[in-house]
Amino acid sequence: MSTAEFAGKVVVVSGGASGIGRAILEAFAQQGATGIVADVDTEWGAERADALRSQGYDVTFVKTDVRKADEIAHLFQQVATERNGVDIVVNSAGVGVHKEVIDLTEEEWDFQVDVQLKGVFLMCREAARQMISQKRRGRIINVGSGAAIVARPHAGPHCASKAGAAHLTRVLALELGRHGITVNVVSPGLTDVGPISHYGGATPDYQRNFLPEVPLGRLARPQEIADAVLFFASDRAQFITGQLINIDGGYSAGKLGIRGSHRATPLFT
Repeated sequence: MSTAEFAGKVVVVSGGASGIGRAILEAFAQQGATGIVADVDTEWGAERADALRSQGYDVTFVKTDVRKADEIAHLFQQVATERNGVDIVVNSAGVGVHKEVIDLTEEEWDFQVDVQLKGVFLMCREAARQMISQKRRGRIINVGSGAAIVARPHAGPHCASKAGAAHLTRVLALELGRHGITVNVVSPGLTDVGPISHYGGATPDYQRNFLPEVPLGRLARPQEIADAVLFFASDRAQFITGQLINIDGGYSAGKLGIRGSHRATPLFT
């Protein structure tokens, strides 16, 4: 991949201060894009932008709470004023609430759903409006989760919000196709983000239980998720829209732990 593939392109990454979002933002910057870190965390967002600028990349931090329409409007207005508009938007902002549904408060449900579903709606709406008004054949990539397809306990609002965002992506693909805007989902499996995440990664106990179900036998690397996002943003994916790709080492293919004959007695003799 040429280091100039995204030269002249402006990319906004929500949740770009840490975790998978950070890896995505850095990958775009390394490929020549102008990067905008849109994150609610002022300390981590400013540090990431400063660090990348010190390496010679064109990166700016804009404090943004994706739950708030006025802050998103300000984000895209600043991008329009200072960068002449946006070409690529990646929605990777996420939070974690780990409880059984019967123990969840309404506030905890709203918190995760507002960030991971309402936030995707607000970001996509504002990005699409700007792309349409500027007649840009833009790219929107939503970072999903295996939890959108394979449910798990203690993750009700996570599963629901990621599943909703995946289906919203399909609706947007139908509505925005006539404007030349593509909308897709990159859905990571369990990813090793501990060293680059403000919130840490999966616990060792969770990893021990999860990894036996991954055919390739390891966690995803953040760069592997970024690679898929960059593909969807590239010219090579210009005829792909409304699609979801799992970057999960085969986890979503089936249940690796279920083995042996299905029937004790042959059906035919």
